[in-house]
Amino acid sequence: MSSTESQFLMSIKDKQEYRGKWIAILDNKIIAEGKELQQVYKEATEKSKIRTPLFKQVPEKDSEETLIL
Repeated sequence: MSSTESQFLMSIKDKQEYRGKWIAILDNKIIAEGKELQQVYKEATEKSKIRTPLFKQVPEKDSEETLIL
């Protein structure tokens, strides 16, 4: 994961709409989202054939997380 993507992930203030979903992040944008990782992976790889996005599951409740880079 690039530092740009990790910074974007940490900067998302309103995660409410993504709670319990998988998201794919590339170039400071969420390029795919959904309940099933397989669906999100397919959609994200169709949009970005060259680079691999960051895949992250957003917790359903607020909790502190440790992001290991």
